[in-house]
Amino acid sequence: MSLTSSLKEPTSAMSRFLTEHLPCADDLLSDYRRRLARYSAPVDATSGAGPRSEYRMLGHTIDHRLRISLGAPTGQPITEGVVRAVIHDDGWPDPDVISTVQAAGAVLLKELKEYESSDGQPLTLDSEAEDRLVRLCHVASSFEAIFRRVGWVRGNSLGYTRPGATLDEIVDAVPPYVVEDIRQQMALAAHPGPFDSLRQLPATQRVCGPVFDGSIHVGGADADFVLQGQLIDCKATIRPERMSRDALYQLAGYLLLDYSDSYSIESVALYLSRQGALIDWSVADFLGFMGARLELPDLRAACRYALSDGAAGTPPPPEDQRRPLPRPRSAPPVQDTLFGDLL
Repeated sequence: MSLTSSLKEPTSAMSRFLTEHLPCADDLLSDYRRRLARYSAPVDATSGAGPRSEYRMLGHTIDHRLRISLGAPTGQPITEGVVRAVIHDDGWPDPDVISTVQAAGAVLLKELKEYESSDGQPLTLDSEAEDRLVRLCHVASSFEAIFRRVGWVRGNSLGYTRPGATLDEIVDAVPPYVVEDIRQQMALAAHPGPFDSLRQLPATQRVCGPVFDGSIHVGGADADFVLQGQLIDCKATIRPERMSRDALYQLAGYLLLDYSDSYSIESVALYLSRQGALIDWSVADFLGFMGARLELPDLRAACRYALSDGAAGTPPPPEDQRRPLPRPRSAPPVQDTLFGDLL
């Protein structure tokens, strides 16, 4: 069971741990919504675009395009998605479609690999090149869906590929509104948005798709970014005011699954790609708002203990021995970070 699936199941070990040890998610939500009010309404180029069959994939598409700007065009989800495309859904799609899609996927990976660079890539390319790149990212999103669901799920647009089709044909079938929508989101990420500065970080400080020590305990969990010690989850929602507690618990889950502190995470953030808005908290403020009663190292050890059925980590102290962390009396001050221009 993945982290997101675990959070949807109230009885899962992760859900029970987070709700017990971080019981005040609504307080953090209130702070998030107060800070959200500073930003303009989300862009949405899909409005009036007709059937939006590809809409649910746009969050993955912008994530892939942002990763390319940071010099990391491919990753396990896309690569494994090409491999796992052999796992059909009770006979769907047809074997000849599967072989066509896998062949196109191999070509896709080679083309995306060309964008790999320790210096990152421009946030926007010339019109024709950007159009092609966005379409490639969107096709990659369909392969990621195969990876996430361990095989095909009916409705994946790749399943309707013509047998024998080339990658060019698959790319050309991506709806125009997808390209325009991602273009608008990338414009917000560019100057004076956060990713203009992020591209200039040393390569060692740019981690895309980080996997954690504890990922194995939740069936695999990879976050979007850890950039200069900041854990960032990208959200392409058109209703940011409706952000759920699960979105915050997802951030908390990633933070706690880094048992050995291998990423040296000092702050966490939600990046709202349709507003170019980055809302972040120091780890101390994040845990304080959520009502944590243990310091981060102890929380991680207790989480590891809970998720491994006591085989690893250490149990938390008795209830009467826990002390709540200092709670922020008001919203935390704007941090002097590379994102300061946005806050």
